[in-house]
Amino acid sequence: MAMNVAFLGVGTMGSRMAGNLVDAGHRLAVYNRTAAKAEEFAAVHDAAHASSPAAAAAQAEVLITMVSDASAVNELYDGEAGALVGLQPGALSIDMSTIAPSDVEVLATKAASRGAAFVDAPVSGSVALAEAGTLTIMAGGDAPEVERARPLFEAMGSKLYHVGPLGSGATIKLAVNSIIYGLSEALSEALVLAERAGMTREMAYEVFANSAIAAPFVQYRREAFEHPGTVPVAFRLVLARKDLRLALDLAESLGMDMAQARVNLEVTEAAIAGGYGDHDMSAVAEYLRHHSQEVD
Repeated sequence: MAMNVAFLGVGTMGSRMAGNLVDAGHRLAVYNRTAAKAEEFAAVHDAAHASSPAAAAAQAEVLITMVSDASAVNELYDGEAGALVGLQPGALSIDMSTIAPSDVEVLATKAASRGAAFVDAPVSGSVALAEAGTLTIMAGGDAPEVERARPLFEAMGSKLYHVGPLGSGATIKLAVNSIIYGLSEALSEALVLAERAGMTREMAYEVFANSAIAAPFVQYRREAFEHPGTVPVAFRLVLARKDLRLALDLAESLGMDMAQARVNLEVTEAAIAGGYGDHDMSAVAEYLRHHSQEVD
């Protein structure tokens, strides 16, 4: 059945996800902090453009937030025109951003204050997978609420995992991203190693893409690594830093160390200091090409 959905955050990923909801027959009211993006989306997809998060949430059965970090989510919820003002009793609130489990608890408490349920359901996949509606969705929360949202999740993703109670989605997303950043930085380092040894970038990547390391990530990030700066930024390095910090904070709270993540954070921070913060995370390779020290 078609649902009335408030979708807050129609950026690079969110716009594709929201578009698939419209294509599946759901009725959307969209809001974005940069109003022009929401206006454009509404015009293209025959959706309603809401003037505020409160206005978007007022008629919604389901509220979805998909933004860069916990601060941005809380900004959408709070204030005189925040989503909490419009959120109706009995509604379902879903956050699909990458945030900490502790942030999920805060948001769920806010939703509960309005008589609404909450599910954390971050996604994994590329912009192309978001556009195709084949993302992997990792949901945390009560089973009835996850099932209630299933038609929406199935419009946005090809795989849905109910991974556990509230906050579990955020936890597994940080674990997944920790692996992604490790792979991305190892790929950057190995690619530059091959180049320094005299191999062409294209030949080195051809081997990587057809070897034991040929993960989907290696395949769909090929253009970004081979031709840096010529494709749209898929994921900024400053957001990678945010995720790695969240993963390390979570690990510390659980009494464990993540040595690989610490190294990845150090390299990420060095690349950001080198001026690559708003570049795609594959720009670590560019940082290594131009800023790494020669070994004596």
